Amino acid sequence: MKRVCLPILALVLAVACQNDDSGSGSRVDAVVPRPVVIPAGGGEQRLMRGGTAPLLIKIDPTNTGSRHMVLGSSDLPPGDAIGVHRHLQEDEIIVITRGTARVQLGREITTASAGATVFIPKGTCIGVTNVGADTLSNFFVFSAPGFERALRAVSSAPGEPPKPLTPQLRQSAFHDAGAVADPTDC
Repeated sequence: MKRVCLPILALVLAVACQNDDSGSGSRVDAVVPRPVVIPAGGGEQRLMRGGTAPLLIKIDPTNTGSRHMVLGSSDLPPGDAIGVHRHLQEDEIIVITRGTARVQLGREITTASAGATVFIPKGTCIGVTNVGADTLSNFFVFSAPGFERALRAVSSAPGEPPKPLTPQLRQSAFHDAGAVADPTDC
């Protein structure tokens, strides 16, 4: 029996050599979803807001091949905030694991502490501020890939200089990822 492997090998090599669309140019897209156990501190490390806010992108098309969801975690130092924005293409869930947050959902503002879950349907304005004296830690889940591109665009990899995040860069990165930065109609 003769085996023919060349077409499959060529396909695998073609897929493995695709560039990632994150703008980093250093990773390859993961096309085939694969099961994985990611440790607590594992995932793609990024630094937000001048290097003061660690971010981990754990599950997405680039890191695990997920075509249907994104999972990550972030830490916000006291006083730090995730500015108000709106996702136009996906729902989001945020699970607070440490600290106290002021959460804006639409025009409503509430307090959420460790153990709280925040559900943000697509189209809803969301903003989070760490109002406690401790680090605000959370996990986030998006119902579809897309916004992780904005997270990469406004953050830096460890060892890279912090990105100067201007309002124009933030608005452009969010727009490219199907979101609106600083919406005025919440």
